[in-house]
Amino acid sequence: MQLALRCLLGSIAIVLASCSREPGYSQASPDSTIATAKQMVRDGKAGLLVKLIHSDDENMSRCLNRLGHTLGHMQALASELNRAFPEDVRKLRDEAAKQTSKSGLAGLTRSLTGARASNRRDGTQSDAMNSSLTKLFASPFEALEEEGANFTALQLDNQTYSLLYKGGPIVPGVPLLLKLDSKDKGWYFVLPTDLPILNGYFFKTPDAWRTYTGLVATLDNIVKDLTQDVREGKVKSLSDTARVAGEKAFTSLPFAIIALDRLTAAERKTQGLSAPSPVKAPPSPPSIAPPK
Repeated sequence: MQLALRCLLGSIAIVLASCSREPGYSQASPDSTIATAKQMVRDGKAGLLVKLIHSDDENMSRCLNRLGHTLGHMQALASELNRAFPEDVRKLRDEAAKQTSKSGLAGLTRSLTGARASNRRDGTQSDAMNSSLTKLFASPFEALEEEGANFTALQLDNQTYSLLYKGGPIVPGVPLLLKLDSKDKGWYFVLPTDLPILNGYFFKTPDAWRTYTGLVATLDNIVKDLTQDVREGKVKSLSDTARVAGEKAFTSLPFAIIALDRLTAAERKTQGLSAPSPVKAPPSPPSIAPPK
C-alpha cells in the first residue's frame, strides 16, 4: 500500500505543471510548466499542483481538489518533521542525494521506497515499510527538488509533448504527456488513466470518483492528525512517525479500501468482467510500546 502511495505521489509530483491563476506562475509553454512545478514546491504551495492536471469533468475535479489539500498537508507535515527532528531529516535527505548521484531518479525512488534489499538488513518487511513511510513523510517532493533540472519536454505534435527524464521515459511504457488547452492556451499534464493495465480496475463514473475522493479524504485526515501529533510533541522521534501513522491508518483506512473493493466489483460486473479477489481482513493492530 505505501509503495503504491509513494508511486502515486511521485508520479503526480513529476507530471504537475504551473497555474496561470496564481500570480508569478506560468504555463505558457511545456518548459515553463516544468519550471513552475519546482517553484511551487519551493514556495510551499504544493497544494496548488493538482490544479494543473487536465480534468475530464467536475467529478474528477473534485477528487483532484481534495488531493491538492492532501499534498499541501503532506508538505506541512514535512515542515513540522524538519522542525522537530532536523538532524534526522537531514540524514534522510543526504541518503537520498547519494542515491540520486549514483543512479539518478531510479536511485532516488529506491531510496524513498526502500525497494533495495540492502535496505532490509534486519530481514523484516515491516521495518523496510516503516523506513519508506518515514522518508515519504519527511520529504514527499524529493523528485522535484533534487532532479527537477533533468526533466525536459519532447514535442510529439503541435498540441502534445512528452515528459522525459534525462532524455528518456520516466516510467517505461507509461507515457506522461503535456497537452495544450484550446480554451486558455495553457499546458496541462494528463494523468495516464487510460493505460490498458488499468482496464477493469480504474473507472471514471461519478460513483468511482466519489469513492476515490473518499479514499483521498481518509489519507488526508491521517496526514493532518499526524501533523498535529508532531506539532504537539506526541511523536517522539522521526523513526516513530511511521508507527504512529500506521496506528491511525488501522482504524480508518480499511473502510475506504472495502468501499474501493466494492466499487471495483460492481463496475467489473457492469462491464461483464470477472470479480476481483476480495480484500483480506486487516491484520491485528500494531503493538504500542509503553512509554519509558
